[in-house]
Amino acid sequence: MAKGTALFKAYMNNTIPSNGGFIICSFFDSDSIYSIFEVTAYKNVKDIYQTAEGLTFKTDGSRTHLLVEPPTYARRYEEPVHREAGKSIPYRFDDLTIITGQKQEKIMIPKEPLMLYTSFTILKTQGENFAFLFYPTEDVYMAIRKFMADSLYNDCGLTKEDALNAAQILLQTIKNFTVFT
Repeated sequence: MAKGTALFKAYMNNTIPSNGGFIICSFFDSDSIYSIFEVTAYKNVKDIYQTAEGLTFKTDGSRTHLLVEPPTYARRYEEPVHREAGKSIPYRFDDLTIITGQKQEKIMIPKEPLMLYTSFTILKTQGENFAFLFYPTEDVYMAIRKFMADSLYNDCGLTKEDALNAAQILLQTIKNFTVFT
C-alpha cells in the first residue's frame, strides 16, 4: 500500500516527484480538537523552492480541506471563510457537507475542490502539525482514506465510525480534483 513521506524530508532528499502527487497538511489547535486538514494535488511541476513560509510549487494544483470543530467552539455560527486566521477555510456553509459526530463535534468537508493556478505554497510545519507527500500509485486513494481516518481518530479524537465516514466523504471530493484530468 502507498505510504506517506514527510514532505520537507522528501524535499531535502530531492525525492518529490515532478509528475505529480498528493500533499496532506494538518493545522491543529493546541487548546482544543479544532483542526484543519488541507489536501493538495499537483502535476507537472516546473520548480519547487523553499521560502521563509514553506515550499512553493510552480505548477497548477487542486485543493480541498476538512475542518473539525469542537462542540464548544464559541463562533460556530460564523461562516468558515470569515473566521479568524488559523481557524478559517475558504468555504461557506452551503459549500460544505457537515457531519455531526457522535461527540457532537462538527466535521466540515467541501463538496467541490478549489483549483490553484500558477503556484501554491505548503506552509512549514510547527508543533504537532504535519505535511505528508503521497506518490501517485494505483492504491493512493485507499492510502489517503486510511491515513485520514487514522489521523481523525488518533489526532482529533473522533470515534472510529465518524473518522471512517469523514475520510470516505473527503475521498469523494479528492476524486473530483481536476489536476489529473
